[in-house]
Amino acid sequence: MADKIKSAKRNARVKRDPKPEAALTKAQVRQARKEKLSKGGKIGLAIVGIAAMLLSVTAMACSGVLNQASDSRDYELTGGVAATVNGVNIKEDTITTQIMAIRQSGYESDEDWATYLAGQGLTPETYRENLINSYARQYLISEAEREYNVTVSQDEIDEQWNGVVAGYGGDEDAFLEILTQIGYTKDSYKESLKSSLAAEKLKEAVAPAKDPSDEDIIAALNDSLDTYNGARRSSHILFKVTEDATDEERAEIEAKAQQVLDDINSGEIEFADAAKEYSEDSSAESGGDVGWDKLSTFVDEYQEALSGLSKDQVSGLVKTTYGYHIIMCTDMFNIDGEVTSIDQVPEDIKTTLSDSLKTEKQGEAYSTWLNEYVEKADIKINEMPENVPYNVDMSKAKAQDTGSASTE
Repeated sequence: MADKIKSAKRNARVKRDPKPEAALTKAQVRQARKEKLSKGGKIGLAIVGIAAMLLSVTAMACSGVLNQASDSRDYELTGGVAATVNGVNIKEDTITTQIMAIRQSGYESDEDWATYLAGQGLTPETYRENLINSYARQYLISEAEREYNVTVSQDEIDEQWNGVVAGYGGDEDAFLEILTQIGYTKDSYKESLKSSLAAEKLKEAVAPAKDPSDEDIIAALNDSLDTYNGARRSSHILFKVTEDATDEERAEIEAKAQQVLDDINSGEIEFADAAKEYSEDSSAESGGDVGWDKLSTFVDEYQEALSGLSKDQVSGLVKTTYGYHIIMCTDMFNIDGEVTSIDQVPEDIKTTLSDSLKTEKQGEAYSTWLNEYVEKADIKINEMPENVPYNVDMSKAKAQDTGSASTE
């Protein structure tokens, strides 16, 4: 469902943000992203970094030990074994290093650390247990991938990498700068992509996606009919106006748009033909079609104009930050009561619901399989050493403000 919505947004090119990131300079992009890394955000990203470190468990398991490479630290490690997974050791120092990465991100004092843990509903013991279980789970997933002969090619990894970079405006240097801030390198991030691809292949192997029945789609639509009822499909013709256009240039473009609108209204040219000939939008090739408004997001001026149109009705000139639009409502979806037949459902809405149900059901089936797979494993967790550097007296935690939710 998300992919379809993103695709519709790209095609429409009338998104709510009048200044897309791609319009910024590279320096502005880098600065903006840095500013987004608030204290809470950095902690969340540090957790992502920890998840990436879990990706190395496959190689570690080959030696019979789940461990990590040593790095510089200003605290003492205890040694020992934190847990075993099917006879494979998870070293205590591995767990300690990961937890300390969080503590040292902004909770140096015992009071701050205890307060943070209390705010998360954790203690040093439960934090440790959660992380051990994460390691164990990732190791077992790696074992399952070998069991089901899951492999990922370098071409697949490179394709994913290129797609992620493209999502950052194609600026690989800017993206690498962000990766460095959260403890990744290009190689370690590609390793995380490899793990994600492998996990998706494993999911498909143990819980293959199944197309929902028409009855399932109808039931899902009726459950959320308020979301889709009143949906309008539209096509548009865009006459672009740049931000630095002069008043004279704007007037000239507006006059051209008005002439095309007049020709459409007089029947001199069909709307779709006019879109192909005049529209400066990627949707021109498809006659200006930008899909259903309930499956996409348009700028306010566009949506307001579309909401006032009946099927086959054409708007006047609609001015947005992109320029001048001529909008035609090409279809409407409205049901009184309930949907009783799949034939009542437009194809795009049907596809959206089908994809959503397919993903939801596959996720549920995979979770059930994975929980059962983990339950069958022999996981033994040893007691936490008292002298681990993240241990703290929880009575030092400051009282929490229950009147407002924390974002950290």
